Amino acid sequence: MKLYSKFNKPDFKKLYFELAKNKLELICGNELVMQRKINLSIQMPNDDSSLLPIHSDVWSGCSPYEVVLWVPLVDVDKTKSMFILPKKTNDKYYKNFYKYKNSLKLQKSLDPKIKWLKINYGEGLIFSHALMHGNKINKTNETRWSFNCRFKSLMSPYDKKDLAETFMPISIRPTTDLGINYVHPKIEK
Repeated sequence: MKLYSKFNKPDFKKLYFELAKNKLELICGNELVMQRKINLSIQMPNDDSSLLPIHSDVWSGCSPYEVVLWVPLVDVDKTKSMFILPKKTNDKYYKNFYKYKNSLKLQKSLDPKIKWLKINYGEGLIFSHALMHGNKINKTNETRWSFNCRFKSLMSPYDKKDLAETFMPISIRPTTDLGINYVHPKIEK
């Protein structure tokens, strides 16, 4: 917990954003907010307590306008990694979503189609968490350590997790700042 607290100091958050600033601005725009807490994920070999079965973060109140910057701190592939459905496959399963009674049945039907991400140490991934994704039991003999944090445009819709509660501004332009802080003058009636 001490280590996790250090990762969530302002200086580290700024450095984390800087890792992919240009790409995030290209994808989301130049007025951005970031999740208040950078998550640290540890997936030890054969540990089933940190599994995330197939899901979309949008199903739990996140905005579809967000992206995730995922940075593994080790080389990842196969079950030491995670999977994300390609958009076409995701859309196909969304069309027939009603056929699956729960995420376990959905997961079972998708298992043969899973393509594991291969990412080398020093690389990261920006992905839409609106796409279904997840992980499985890490069957390797190495622990996966990774960071993840959500980013979005300041002015895009928030859904249930909004500004100030879940997100903090990281880049606001002067006109937006003026608009946010504008107060109408009081007029006598």
